Amino acid sequence: MAIENLKDENLLRFYDGIREQVEADRRSKHKFAAGRSVKEYAEALRGKMTKRRLQYTSIEWPRDHQAQ
Repeated sequence: MAIENLKDENLLRFYDGIREQVEADRRSKHKFAAGRSVKEYAEALRGKMTKRRLQYTSIEWPRDHQAQ
């Protein structure tokens, strides 16, 4: 399903899921949200949420992930 077709609550749920996984990765030696595609998807969700003026908590990507 295209991001444009998602309901507001699903946009928020998917984005929060990624944010929570990034936080879990920060505490673990295993990294599940470290791929470029995950960050690109999160950015697409964030862009759509911003456009819809939804409130959300930003993802704090680890420094080593920002270079990817």
